[in-house]
Amino acid sequence: KPKLQQYLVPKAIKNNNSNVLAPYGFGEVKYTGRVDTKLLLDSYRNYLKSKDLYLEETFDYSALELNHDEVNYKKITANNLIFAEGFGLKKNPFFNILPLEGTKGELLVVHAPDLKCDVILKAAVFIIPIGNDNYLVGSTYAWNDYSNTPTESAKNELLEKLQKVISCTYEVVQQRAGIRPTVVDRRPLVGQHEIHKNLYVMNGLGSRGVLIAPRIAKDLIAHIEDDIALLKEIDINRFKS
Repeated sequence: KPKLQQYLVPKAIKNNNSNVLAPYGFGEVKYTGRVDTKLLLDSYRNYLKSKDLYLEETFDYSALELNHDEVNYKKITANNLIFAEGFGLKKNPFFNILPLEGTKGELLVVHAPDLKCDVILKAAVFIIPIGNDNYLVGSTYAWNDYSNTPTESAKNELLEKLQKVISCTYEVVQQRAGIRPTVVDRRPLVGQHEIHKNLYVMNGLGSRGVLIAPRIAKDLIAHIEDDIALLKEIDINRFKS
């Protein structure tokens, strides 16, 4: 695939880490990185609070008043309202008809002082160094569990896969769980409400939300402000009967 050549190193790299089980070496992907989503969200939340632009509460749909050219929510008046609620969309009375599905994912934080790995490893699981000899290990996929509660079965699954990648000792220090907002056709849900024209949705970004969100957000704002058509593959109108 010629388009991928600039991102992939064609020659296998020898494994010099005795605690990593990679007898055939590694394939290297260039121009990669990691977004610390918690730091990003915390920082942006604090920025919005400093500008008095952040309201921290559970949204009350019954308090929303819809007029022809504006929306009112308690003391807030706006031209438009965008719902970006993740799996919470299932409880949204305006957009819950959309085919949003949930895929639960779990990951571990392990402490492995002997691993000494400063790159992201991807094999049966991903292993991401996060400092102080701690690593993120993930992740799982479950389609019938919509809780945020970590499970023993997911933990065992991840540990079984981890032991196929590393040979050193480690300690599990944390387990996390969350619901990915997924869609049956693996495309985002973006667009305007069919009746209430000042209500919009941006959802269904799945497990690639960090990568997809900036582009999708720009496209939605351009659609609202400048009437630029959305891509058909993301527009919620694709699910009209």
